[in-house]
Amino acid sequence: DLHVMEPGDLYERYLDPAFKHRTPRLLEASAGYLHHWQVHGYTFPRPLGRGRTESDARSRVILREYAAAGFDSASHLRAMDVEGIDVAILFRTLPVVCVDDLPPEFAIALCRAWNDWMADFRKPDPRRMQAAALLTLHDGKLAAQELRRAVTDLGFAAAQMMPNPVNGVNLHDPGLDPLWAEAERLGVPICFHPAPNNYAQDHFVNRFLTRPSSTITLGLNNPVELMSAIASMTAGGVLERFPRLRVAFLEGNCAWLPWLLWRLDEYWEMCKSGEEAKLQALPSEYFRRQCFISVDPDEDQVEWVIQKLGDDSLVFSTDYPHSDSHFPEATELFLKLPISAESKRKILWDNCARLYGIG
Repeated sequence: DLHVMEPGDLYERYLDPAFKHRTPRLLEASAGYLHHWQVHGYTFPRPLGRGRTESDARSRVILREYAAAGFDSASHLRAMDVEGIDVAILFRTLPVVCVDDLPPEFAIALCRAWNDWMADFRKPDPRRMQAAALLTLHDGKLAAQELRRAVTDLGFAAAQMMPNPVNGVNLHDPGLDPLWAEAERLGVPICFHPAPNNYAQDHFVNRFLTRPSSTITLGLNNPVELMSAIASMTAGGVLERFPRLRVAFLEGNCAWLPWLLWRLDEYWEMCKSGEEAKLQALPSEYFRRQCFISVDPDEDQVEWVIQKLGDDSLVFSTDYPHSDSHFPEATELFLKLPISAESKRKILWDNCARLYGIG
């Protein structure tokens, strides 16, 4: 996966006029980098640390050319060429839907605006620039309708959403089944991709806001939120109910996965008689059958993951153009990892093609 940087006029141009009075208000802009919006009384991005970091300083040098172009479609294709990427699945940078008390219709309208913008963004080369539809879990039926539109009308290859509960509704709640059923019917994967700037009441990093630390919040947020999502989708029974649904857990590392699956299996064996979900297999078996997880370009501990779980569930992410990405050396770093050439081929192409249904 790659990311896009949302332009400052996205919602003014693409939000449904019925919600014009709620249009995200641009607070400031930084020459093509992250824009700052106020949405429903909340500010995005939410401060999680103190000031600029070393990674921010590096990115302003490395990405100067692309920022000057406003991170437009042409600059994305140039960046893909530099990194050696043939096909990319494009993901959001700043999802302004991460607020529990957004009215569901407005939350979906924000997603719809982003998806319509993305449909235009990828027009210069839709074969190379595939897209994951932005969705929110404020309402499972509305999310299913937007996924259907994005896939059938816009030609998107996947769905992307945050792994967090919304208003206390966990991923394995039956109220979200309409979305999982529609993704299964359409044959497109659900991709969970955390966002640290999140106002959900159960969001992991919120406990650190009294003493902000980028190392703590950015270092732990993605893995912890994805761990919870894997537990919900496997031990919570979602993949039991939807056996053809493909699911990906992106940009939170993978080295912890063997331990997590062992832990879930262990407790399922001890507690299954009292569980509401009735599984026909261990949680780890559902993961192996239906799930994928991304490896970071420099995550050398992936060799232990492959020893324990094999290489059929691993996919590759560059994280361009975020400040903590390894662009323009992400692919080069990955190719230096201590794993076999066969595993590298699977992770760079075969598994990704299988996940997204791309030939």
